[in-house]
Amino acid sequence: MELNQILRKKRQEYHLTQEQLAEKLYVSSKTVSNWETGKTFPDINSLIRLSKLYHISLDNLLVEGSDIVRDIDRKTRLMTLKRYMWLPSILNLILILIVSQQKFLGRLSTVSTVLILVSIALNSGILIYFNQEVKQEEQTTEVSIRPNKQVQGFLLFAVLFVGSMIVAYLLKK
Repeated sequence: MELNQILRKKRQEYHLTQEQLAEKLYVSSKTVSNWETGKTFPDINSLIRLSKLYHISLDNLLVEGSDIVRDIDRKTRLMTLKRYMWLPSILNLILILIVSQQKFLGRLSTVSTVLILVSIALNSGILIYFNQEVKQEEQTTEVSIRPNKQVQGFLLFAVLFVGSMIVAYLLKK
């Protein structure tokens, strides 16, 4: 049985209206309605209150209503993907500043400029990849297990490696 069905059934067993339940949980009746129709899921504090009110273990609520677990997994993956997007963005910004401020920082050699431009292009490709992953993940309602951990790890390694090579080359000069 899905979480929304469990919540509706338990509310009815306890002869509560959505308004009465909402008052007990300190939420709006619209929120309770959204939970029972499956449009949204209760937050963790509401789940704890529900488990105490209905005398159901939180474990049973989460296991039986596995959609909420999938939703939490999806949100965690989205946060991770968005976090991965920061490093290439910051590195691109720094590299663009280095290339554009050659008057103040000193003239770069052709090799340095080419390496920086290649790094900017690679980072931009990585940003596009992560952006597409975020969009795809936001559109899915269920988490699907994909073999992207290795790809993400490799891309992150590539960014760090190329960035460190450029910094080492620039410091060597």
